[in-house]
Amino acid sequence: MDFSGSMVAIITPFTQEGDVDFKAFENLIRWHVQSGSDGIVCCGTTGESPTLTEKEKLDLLQICIQNSKGKIPVIMNTGTNDTRSSVRLTQEAKKLGADAALAIVPYYNRPTMEGCFAHFQEMDRVGLPLILYHHPKRTGTLLSLETIQKIGALPSVYAIKEASSDLSLAKQIKESCEIAVLSGDDSLTPEMMKMGCSGCISVIGNLIPKEYREIIQTFQRKDFKKADVLHEKYRTLIDCLSLETNPQCIKYAVFLSGKCHSTFRLPLLEPGSKTKEKIAIELTRLKLI
Repeated sequence: MDFSGSMVAIITPFTQEGDVDFKAFENLIRWHVQSGSDGIVCCGTTGESPTLTEKEKLDLLQICIQNSKGKIPVIMNTGTNDTRSSVRLTQEAKKLGADAALAIVPYYNRPTMEGCFAHFQEMDRVGLPLILYHHPKRTGTLLSLETIQKIGALPSVYAIKEASSDLSLAKQIKESCEIAVLSGDDSLTPEMMKMGCSGCISVIGNLIPKEYREIIQTFQRKDFKKADVLHEKYRTLIDCLSLETNPQCIKYAVFLSGKCHSTFRLPLLEPGSKTKEKIAIELTRLKLI
């Protein structure tokens, strides 16, 4: 399984009443396929997974699969802080035809390194390719390099989405593990690509899938000078998208581009007025609205 290039952590649109807007989601998937995104990651953090029911997640996965038509990989977030639930959801994703599962380090209950490994060992037994998602700020658990190496050696683990903000750790993973390393932080993607990482699972890809794929491909060709120039064009926008908790800013930005409602499920809210203004100014400058 090849995990490389520019993959998007796609938002989940809601209607103004707070229901999943399946039609808007379908249109987004088709747009990403046409725009050349190298993969779709649905029902992740950016997709507001904590507020989605299991049925909604599986329905969204089906829409991804139906509308990608095998042209690009479809990856579903199946990781939770309950191993049995994570295994069950991974099994269902496999049955429906997902190409892989994104699996977050268990959050809130903060297991030991041994507990984390045992969790992924159970998910591995399903047989669906897995992408380990390492995001200590979200989960409260920083995996040791030794634990990442053990998880990465499991047969079904093909990649890691590394979002610890620790470039030295990312470099150690790249040098000591056989799995693909993907950037999970748009602001650090240039540095991670320069150290030989395979690609990214991005937030900004929700807005500029075609352009971001070109940036990643330029890094992959090792034309770093050109890639840095291309990436720098969107640096301020990337900063704007992290002014508040993800995905509040990116969904509002996609709303301004006319592709969905700016509706969230509590406890998430629309960004504050000052953040909205900054996002609108930057989208206007870039001619994205």
